[in-house]
Amino acid sequence: MCMPTSEKSSKLATVGSSVGDASSSDTAILANNAYNNNTRPSKEETKHIKAVTSTHSEHERNTKYDLYWFLGPALICYALGTPIYAIYSIGIARIISTRITLTLHYLLADKDNYLNKLPQKQLKREGEDYMVGAMLHMYAQVPLQVLFPAMFFSDVSCIGVSAYRAFWAHVFLVEPLYYAAHRWLHIPENMKTMHGFHHLSISTLPSTSLVQNFHEHFVYVAVFGPAFLAPFLMYWEMHWSVIGTYLVLFDLINAYGHMNIKYRHPIFTSKYSPFQYLFYTPEFHLGHHAFFRANYALFMPIWDHMFGSWRTYRKTDSDRLLPAKQQDFVFIGHNAGLAHFITCPEWDVYAAYGPFRTFAYLPYSVEFLFCNMVGAFCRIFMSAYTCSRYMINDKLIGRVICICRTPIDYIKPSRYASVNKDIVKVIKSQYKEHGTKCFGLGNLNKMKQINDGGKLISDMVKSDSYLKDKGIRVWTGDTMTAASVYHQLVDLPNFDKLESMFFVGANGKIGNAVCKQLLVSNPNLKIKIYSLSHTLDHPNVTYTSDLGDLLNHKVVVLGKQLALKKYAKALAPFRGASSKKSEATPYKCRLILDYTVPYTPIDLTGFKNIDHRQIAVLETSPNSSDFLKGHFDIGFGLEQHQIYPCHAGCIINTVHNRDTDEVGEICVDNMMTMWKRGKELGLRNKPLKV
Repeated sequence: MCMPTSEKSSKLATVGSSVGDASSSDTAILANNAYNNNTRPSKEETKHIKAVTSTHSEHERNTKYDLYWFLGPALICYALGTPIYAIYSIGIARIISTRITLTLHYLLADKDNYLNKLPQKQLKREGEDYMVGAMLHMYAQVPLQVLFPAMFFSDVSCIGVSAYRAFWAHVFLVEPLYYAAHRWLHIPENMKTMHGFHHLSISTLPSTSLVQNFHEHFVYVAVFGPAFLAPFLMYWEMHWSVIGTYLVLFDLINAYGHMNIKYRHPIFTSKYSPFQYLFYTPEFHLGHHAFFRANYALFMPIWDHMFGSWRTYRKTDSDRLLPAKQQDFVFIGHNAGLAHFITCPEWDVYAAYGPFRTFAYLPYSVEFLFCNMVGAFCRIFMSAYTCSRYMINDKLIGRVICICRTPIDYIKPSRYASVNKDIVKVIKSQYKEHGTKCFGLGNLNKMKQINDGGKLISDMVKSDSYLKDKGIRVWTGDTMTAASVYHQLVDLPNFDKLESMFFVGANGKIGNAVCKQLLVSNPNLKIKIYSLSHTLDHPNVTYTSDLGDLLNHKVVVLGKQLALKKYAKALAPFRGASSKKSEATPYKCRLILDYTVPYTPIDLTGFKNIDHRQIAVLETSPNSSDFLKGHFDIGFGLEQHQIYPCHAGCIINTVHNRDTDEVGEICVDNMMTMWKRGKELGLRNKPLKV
């Protein structure tokens, strides 16, 4: 449906600047949105930061062999004849407790806090390093078990008293040792070689507590070891369960100090309470990450009070969040397969950004069957799942909500009605709970076969006895997708001189709109469409059923997902052929542009001059636009600060207070208008690297 000419657009807020990705520089620390004027470090306090962190900024660890490293202690134990179970019980318990803590922290703290965005670079770094310490401790435990077996395998009757001794050893040995070691690590030379790596994380996660420079881990082995080594040397008894419990509790309490939350119960904040000196809060250690030269203590701030390094820090970003009940727009998504499950930040926060993983040796039928079982199980408890919350234009709130539907639900016609009912159910529930009137439909939720490009959803809303007079608006955002694809094409170098192009999926509504606009702006362009049905009647448009014909065109556009084996079969006769005209089997193709979702690379082995690139992905830079804040980009298989045009188009409709539905066929006349509005809000196509 085209936009009405009388539509009144809401006044747009002035575009400013913000820092959405915590880099490791003094500028990023000063600009971090968790600070206010009272707690923000001064330039003088942060002038040393860039120097001590830059050494580590390009760190990248190869995780390919981590499983082998994890299994290494088992081989060594077998060779030395020492028990394995104690080592792996402790190591696995530490890893599981860390992952559970990360999940709870994301659900309860990060998911709805759009002012504290998880930086992709930090997630990648911490995801590579958070298990290193636990694995090193497993290796360190092997020689200790061989040299001092009684340290791990004393009689179980000593467990209680050993735990008591370990507690007091921690209080009187580990705490002062850590304070001294931590101050030593903050000497500039040591920051450059070791501790600066930990301080690359400005907005901390629970797992930040475990992320250290490799050599620094050995410092901590020496600092934390006395908690159980000292009692053992005094009484010659200890048990591995006490050591394991200590390490797990240590990890959890350390993770608590790195949680990006505020907890200000008077028992921990009153100057008259002893607990202010005996046990820390997250804000205490967040203050250390903010000021660098304060709050060095481990869990007991008394040491900073004694040596004059204690400093107050107050986290304020959560105070500036809009009301929890506010929700102006909902984008209704769905599951896209097994890889989508794996990238859910609730399950693995480290995989929240980046392309979906592929399972080359797992047939789609098996993958979809597994997802179908998971979806059916989830629907026993809920019909939809609430995902991340984000801010739009500094005044509106958007939310992603996924219905519990998997690919098989969109393949079997018998399930189409159930899918549509679930979508309308989300619309009704969100209006009742939040008064939300603006809804966008994700990829498969607007398939022509399912609901005629959203038209059926619009009709169901209008005919619903409760929703029909509530002013509900349903949008597909496809106008913005068509505009993105069109501009990605016309912005190619020398596109105006292109003679012909090959199009797969031109009969779809997006492809159809793009072709119509191209034929107007490039009247000499010839378009060959791969399809058996003819929907575009134009002298410059021809049709073919030969997929291999794509090699005869410099530019190929893919707007419909085909089985990869179809491409393999079509390209097989030409694989390895030369692209030079002087050769006997030349091919012209240089660029395959793909706007299908999810993007799946084609095997182009033997076609070294052909680039296959994903298009129709928009970028919004936090350094140039305040249009979107928060986790609008998590779980979509995209990089940080990227968004699909259909999602962005629905958000633009919300900002401009569009009062009509955007369903069914695309109005070509609106494409340029939507693109202009997107550019005004700081959106742009992801640059093609060809």
